[in-house]
Amino acid sequence: MQVGGADQEQSILAKDLIQYKDNIKEAVKEGVFFLLICGAYQLFGKYYKDVEGNIIPGLEIFDYYTEAILDRKKRCIGNIVIEVSLNDIKTKIIGFENHGGQTFDIDTPFGDVLLGNGNKFGDNKEGFFLPNVIATYLHGPLLSKNPELSDYIIQYCLKRKYQEEIILEPLDDSFENLCRKQLIERFLKNN
Repeated sequence: MQVGGADQEQSILAKDLIQYKDNIKEAVKEGVFFLLICGAYQLFGKYYKDVEGNIIPGLEIFDYYTEAILDRKKRCIGNIVIEVSLNDIKTKIIGFENHGGQTFDIDTPFGDVLLGNGNKFGDNKEGFFLPNVIATYLHGPLLSKNPELSDYIIQYCLKRKYQEEIILEPLDDSFENLCRKQLIERFLKNN
């Protein structure tokens, strides 16, 4: 499941999504995989406080919360590189962040920030992670820029469905990996 959205739309979505709160909580508990980007990441927490101070209740699936900064012009925006551990293998993930919300009380972050802001301005941690939940501010094309992340999600879902390790024939990701390597080097060099 993947969801995202701007603050105004987030309020509308939250009202609809809250009726499925128990079902979503049960799905997370049962190991269904969730990829939550930006607004969806925020909605799975306790609440989102917008710039006017209005509280948009979250699904309270996780204990974190998000508050918008008062200056609408100030945002965490730009290229971002994080280092993550997927199945005990460290890899770098690249993306683009664009968020005004600042997320607090993350107990299991997705990764360590090498370039960018992460969960809030100047943070050294980004996102939220459980084996079946990746919540992040990294926008895309997240999956096509990060083949290891795509592979992790596919492997997780196959193992959950078939209750055994499924080995797929590897795809040739050499072009994607070369592009990613060049982007990472360029981003980190200019940092």
